[in-house]
Amino acid sequence: MQVFTNTKTGKTVMRDAPQESKVEYDGKMMILEIDNDGIITYANRTLRDMLDYDKEEIIGLPYVVSVHPDMPEGLYNQAFEVANAGKIWSGYEKSITRNGHYFWTSVCVQPKYQMDQSINGYIIRKKPPEAEMIKEVQKEYARLASEDVSACRSEFCGELNFRH
Repeated sequence: MQVFTNTKTGKTVMRDAPQESKVEYDGKMMILEIDNDGIITYANRTLRDMLDYDKEEIIGLPYVVSVHPDMPEGLYNQAFEVANAGKIWSGYEKSITRNGHYFWTSVCVQPKYQMDQSINGYIIRKKPPEAEMIKEVQKEYARLASEDVSACRSEFCGELNFRH
């Protein structure tokens, strides 16, 4: 079990240890926003329902409350490095629910701007992944998790490039 403190309410929220049971993802878009400190400032109903948190509980929690411990930390370093450069990062993420179950998503992280064009947070969108890709992603992420977290790169994620 892991305990998280909600920065908005001061209350603690517990998350069960990881389980080997998968939650089925119905395919609806999940959207959340976090501030520059990684604190959740918005989570749509689909995300809240998947993670099993009420709106009052999740707003103010650190984003890591939903990050499965199997995820290589270095991928998040890469994601926010790309987003801080004003670009969009895309990859795969293994999420963990309040009761320790997991599900995979395809995720995009993009910067959120203030009027003066400074970054004041991030918008994270999650959708169903390509099912056939997950086995390969799992192998790659297991390898990456055992390496230097600051130099983590994967063939399955990175900066999105748009063609005009």
